[in-house]
Amino acid sequence: MKKIAFLDWLVTVAGLATALLPFSVLAAPGDLYEADNSSNTILKFTPDGTKSTFAFGLNRPFGLAFDGSSILFEGDAGSNTIFEITPDGTKSTFASGLSGPVGLAFDSSGNLFEADQFSGEIFEFTPDGTKSTFASGLGGPVSLAFDSSGNLFEANYNSGKISKFAPDGTKSTFASGLGGPVGLAFDSSGNLFEADYDSGTIFKFAPDGTKTTFASGLSNPTGLAFDSSGNLFEADQGSGTIFIFTPFGTKSTFASGLGAPSGLAFEHAPTSTVHLANISTRALVQTGNHVLIGGFIISGTGPKKLVMRALGPTLSSFGVPGVLQNPTLELHNASGALIAFNDNWGDTPNKQQIIDANLAPPNAAEPAILATLDPGNYTAIVRGANNTTGVALVEGYDIDAGTSSKLENISTRGLVQTGANVMIAGVIVGGSGGRQGVIVRALGPTLSKFGVANALADPTLELRDINGNLIGSNDNWRSTQQAEIIATGLQPSNDAESAIVAILAPSNYTTIVRGVNSTTGVALVEVYRLN
Repeated sequence: MKKIAFLDWLVTVAGLATALLPFSVLAAPGDLYEADNSSNTILKFTPDGTKSTFAFGLNRPFGLAFDGSSILFEGDAGSNTIFEITPDGTKSTFASGLSGPVGLAFDSSGNLFEADQFSGEIFEFTPDGTKSTFASGLGGPVSLAFDSSGNLFEANYNSGKISKFAPDGTKSTFASGLGGPVGLAFDSSGNLFEADYDSGTIFKFAPDGTKTTFASGLSNPTGLAFDSSGNLFEADQGSGTIFIFTPFGTKSTFASGLGAPSGLAFEHAPTSTVHLANISTRALVQTGNHVLIGGFIISGTGPKKLVMRALGPTLSSFGVPGVLQNPTLELHNASGALIAFNDNWGDTPNKQQIIDANLAPPNAAEPAILATLDPGNYTAIVRGANNTTGVALVEGYDIDAGTSSKLENISTRGLVQTGANVMIAGVIVGGSGGRQGVIVRALGPTLSKFGVANALADPTLELRDINGNLIGSNDNWRSTQQAEIIATGLQPSNDAESAIVAILAPSNYTTIVRGVNSTTGVALVEVYRLN
């Protein structure tokens, strides 16, 4: 009966995510963002035209682009910096030391391309900020746009040309003889629209390069952006106005009285494939209440295929002392019923599928379970065969990322001791085209309410990147990021518990749970998907 009580408790805690997702603080699809070059602000407009200040204190903001996770990137021409700004307005430096960053565009893999006006180069940045040169020897690149085939188009103000770069970097001239091309934007049919600054014209280019005049009589048109209905928005820098054009060319005023509207970008619904792909937690497995318990939630409408593993002997090869020599693995559903059990992975009937997924445990004594699960709450329990004890690792892998179902929450409960026996959780963010918002929590005192003995009274939490660099740390959750944590609706119920909100690029991450002043006890580490 005790085992079922623990399962009920774990499902209760994990189930908090069901009613609280999705993450509500993300910018709303359809909002328009405008880089106001003279006031050094970024203004936000709702679809009905309501204006608010999204960011201020910039230095000649110009280019704007959203990644797949609603993070706004801004080319700050005055400071030669690219800033990234989270949906709540928090600003940080993504890249510096540039020379006139004015044009920004993301490719389908989530790499950011930057038109460096004064160096005459286009730089490419991976999601983690690694910089490389994509093209050089240009004469004043100011705007970038990708077509649906992954070709990059570049507006060159000095030469009056639009260049086209194939995905392999091969360059060709798409259009020439223009009067100061600045803004570029593609409509849903693959037509390219160009804001011709000096002539006060918007030109439309069919995919084959045929040019027609879409609008004229403007005053230094600069930024262009399409909304989801196919309306074209134009930043008219000379008149301080944003005009809107229907697909048929009918013009009206969307906003006026602006400083010097430059770059425009719409916050559309995220299109990235970024997701939680794996969590693994290492802790000391004992007996009774102190076994290792993992919980996870699958949301959506269809089944999802997962692989669960428990590693013990393998940890010895990584220098971990006192490993669990013969772990066993159980999988339970929300009611506590046993779905699957495994001791040695080679004995499971679908072992070939585990091999094909490249997830066969290295040691024959280690268990694995491959299961296709409907949306719901599930629990995995790691024990030692014949009540043996030692350090073990429990893992869950999403091997079916293309389905509509998602891993929303993954959590592990175990005994936190000191030294090598603290609780260490690894998280893999998979996919491409954006970043994944998460909240990581370490709970201790809350567990006492659910009948868990020897709960860790004061947990601390660290989040580190793949190289071990510290991303964030927290002892008491109200001491850092209080507003961001509350906005998720997932703030811990006890002030001594820890939480970190982060937006993570696809990669591997590690969280470490310790007790303050080397205290010990049972704790729960959790990762919730926020968007």
